[in-house]
Amino acid sequence: MTDKAFGDEAIILKVKNWQTADKYAVCFARTHGKISFLAYGARYARTNGGRLIQPFAVLDINFFSGKKLDTLKSCELISYPAQFDLKQMAYAALIAEVTENLTEEHQPQEEVYELLLAVREVLLKRNPRLVALSYIVKLLFLTGILPQHLTCVNCGKPAEGDAHFSVVQGGLVCDECCGGEELPFSREAQEFLTELLTLDFKNPATFFVRGGTLMELEKILQRFIVYQTDKPLKSLAFLSQTGL
Repeated sequence: MTDKAFGDEAIILKVKNWQTADKYAVCFARTHGKISFLAYGARYARTNGGRLIQPFAVLDINFFSGKKLDTLKSCELISYPAQFDLKQMAYAALIAEVTENLTEEHQPQEEVYELLLAVREVLLKRNPRLVALSYIVKLLFLTGILPQHLTCVNCGKPAEGDAHFSVVQGGLVCDECCGGEELPFSREAQEFLTELLTLDFKNPATFFVRGGTLMELEKILQRFIVYQTDKPLKSLAFLSQTGL
């Protein structure tokens, strides 16, 4: 550990027990990006960190910089964790996991932080499944890896009607360029992706989507993210088990 200290406003993404009395946590901070850190003694309920370091709490945190992991110096509450029900909590976990997997340590991106604050609120008000999917689309855009969905990744022709999706090539493939191993990518799913990208979390409009279209786009984005990160999405197992 070094003696260098820094502070930031951050939202907690993940918390797990570490050794006997400590916690390991991941947060996303306004000016420092993703930070993985250890909170020594935080498993004791009376400690400051033990009470406050909870998923989706917003904190003013001070850290000590470390070579491998930063460590908690102190923290103060800005906003308590949202009171999610089981379904909201499950999709919040998916949002947190995707954010952790798609972002790099100490890479500032305030737009992602603001997006996390916004999705934290809208999850309580709208369909969490649609909110989570919209968040994922927006996050892919902000991290620069949103799949190409308006034109063919091979020939560049604009999409016309139903098409295909290549996980490896990262986008839409037209009928002429299709190799036979791509996923279906219907016109409805293409339009739905654009709608999710432009959805305003501060004033979300009401819209309708067919269940088949929703599942089609979910499958495409889940496989694309796993391919890009080479990490499974563990939160999907819980969603599958509970039928949420």
